[in-house]
Amino acid sequence: MPLTSKGRGRFHRSSFRRYRAFAISEKTLRSVSSFVIALAFISSIGCTIMDGNAIVIGNTRAATSVEEVRLYRSAPDNFEEIAIVSASAGHDFQKSSSLMNSAIERLKEEAAKVGANGVILTEINERDAPSVTTSYGSATGTNGNTYATGNATSINRGDANTRIEGVAVYVAR
Repeated sequence: MPLTSKGRGRFHRSSFRRYRAFAISEKTLRSVSSFVIALAFISSIGCTIMDGNAIVIGNTRAATSVEEVRLYRSAPDNFEEIAIVSASAGHDFQKSSSLMNSAIERLKEEAAKVGANGVILTEINERDAPSVTTSYGSATGTNGNTYATGNATSINRGDANTRIEGVAVYVAR
């Protein structure tokens, strides 16, 4: 049964057949939506971005295990400097403590690669500065017929980042 007659500006049933090929099924749309939501979730919890390096300033040794590397706040007795090591960890959605642990682990890895069994910490920098901004404004136009008022609150989580530096050392025990 035709919907309307052709030529009167309305669609005929045969017109719908042409457009049916371009229609997206509800099942396909749900699948795409689920994929986009999953991708957004995974990217928000994602991996911590870590980086590290070592600048050799002494004699390197055979690599040690990360578990052997100890952290020192001051120089221990009877040590030999091997390298200047640094590490950083950053993520937008993790706590500072998690980033600190990740950066320390990476610092130990860098020290272990050059044969150190200790790191004397020289610098720790943390950036995790959320901010809240509140503002209020108003405006008046000419002839008394234009008025505008408004207020806004902005919360900025900020990107969290931890950077650690130290001197990789070999401590004779």
